[in-house]
Amino acid sequence: MEVQPEVHQGRVAAISREVVVLLKNLVGRGPTRSKTYIHDDCVVILLREGHTRGEETMFEAGAGRAVAQGRVDISETIRGPLIEVVERHTNRKVVGFMSSSQQAPDLISFVFVFDTFPQPDAIEHDAEEGPD
Repeated sequence: MEVQPEVHQGRVAAISREVVVLLKNLVGRGPTRSKTYIHDDCVVILLREGHTRGEETMFEAGAGRAVAQGRVDISETIRGPLIEVVERHTNRKVVGFMSSSQQAPDLISFVFVFDTFPQPDAIEHDAEEGPD
């Protein structure tokens, strides 16, 4: 049985919203746009315009590789809180986390990989819960 569309929409919106707030609180700036995609075995979050002014200055000065490495380092530092958000909203265990960024255009992505495909019982349970 599939998750009802309104439950799915509420779940992806909540993940996007919480990740933006988390980035703002822990990094100093959140992205201007965020979109979350939930697939069978993973969650992908695409963030737009999320680099800090300092990162933009470094990129403009030719230090794009340092900015990208710095973003990987930041992502690794905050991976626990990011994973907690995804696990809480999906009721699934995350076993893999990857991040990437680029400056032109300003994009940041997070990929969370689940330990298994969703089980039919879990999907039925989610569908009965209704929107948050």
